Amino acid sequence: MKTKRLAALSIAAALVLALGMSGCTGGCSMNGNTSMPSSPGGVSGSVSGSVGNGSGSSGSSQHSGSSGSISNSPSSLPDDNLMDDIESGMDDILDDVTGDNSRPDGSSSSRPGSGSSSGSESSSATTTMGTDLGEIGALSAKGLDWGPGGPRDEKNRSQGALLYNQKYGKYDALFLAADEPVVYMTFDEGYENGLTPTFLAILKEKGVKGLFFVTYDFANREPELVKQIIAEGHVLGNHSWSHKNYSTLTPKEAAEDLMKLHDYVKENFDYEMKYFRFPSGNFNEQTLAVVQSMGYKSVFWSFAYQDWLTDKQPEAAASEERLVKAACPGNIYLLHAVSTTNAQIMGSFIDRVRDAGYTWGDPATL
Repeated sequence: MKTKRLAALSIAAALVLALGMSGCTGGCSMNGNTSMPSSPGGVSGSVSGSVGNGSGSSGSSQHSGSSGSISNSPSSLPDDNLMDDIESGMDDILDDVTGDNSRPDGSSSSRPGSGSSSGSESSSATTTMGTDLGEIGALSAKGLDWGPGGPRDEKNRSQGALLYNQKYGKYDALFLAADEPVVYMTFDEGYENGLTPTFLAILKEKGVKGLFFVTYDFANREPELVKQIIAEGHVLGNHSWSHKNYSTLTPKEAAEDLMKLHDYVKENFDYEMKYFRFPSGNFNEQTLAVVQSMGYKSVFWSFAYQDWLTDKQPEAAASEERLVKAACPGNIYLLHAVSTTNAQIMGSFIDRVRDAGYTWGDPATL
């Protein structure tokens, strides 16, 4: 990994030079500034871009298209014109900001996605950046929102998610998993609110594996919980060292931030992380390519809702209905382990999704 890291950082540095040392030309910020409350990652302030999130199965961010896990047949993909709507004005195709995917935080690869600490270096998918500096410099630095949303198809899948899979899957970016009756549980762990043990106990009782995206703050403050997550067969994911908006970072800065946490977890827990979730779900093509060059898959999500405000928790029964109705083939749920509502409904939610005909998949297979 050290060799790969140095090589990738060299590429990233060359990209910065190719971009005139700016690292971000032509629109790292999105249209408008939306003031954001403090997120579980401990970051507050304003994030450039309009706040828009899809409803139901659309997510604050996640899918893959070129990997082959999602059908690219015309019947499975929305009209190409929708992508223009998504990128030019998210709000035109999304539900209101308090909808299922209002997360302001927040296809198979050729390498194993287990995040296991086997010690052997897994082979990453071929990077789309290649070695052509002209091609690298041509990648877009335009910051994109965390979730395309949009209408759902006959299988209840977000059309925006399918489009993002198609467009960004070449960077190992996943917004919606394969078209199978399988759904996935993921958590963002910016900090601990005393509830992670409860979630772990419920997942163990129900036989469900989760993907826990941790920041440095969480890993540093909660080493015993990190050890428990690993020991119980869940997957540990990289949610960045600093929880900064990666769309505002140069490729070199993004690579250093990601690898700083990667190396910390490897050194302290003997665990090799392979999945990355962008803080707040904000990304651009440059940072997608950098993350891929680090040997990571970028896992976004197909469903999220406003569950991270600890002093403004959503009503339990309505939230459970919302989560159950969002189920669709390949759905990737993003939940926050700081939520008392989620802790209250977790067991019933898992059972009801199973009763609806879905299997809870192992995120190590994403």
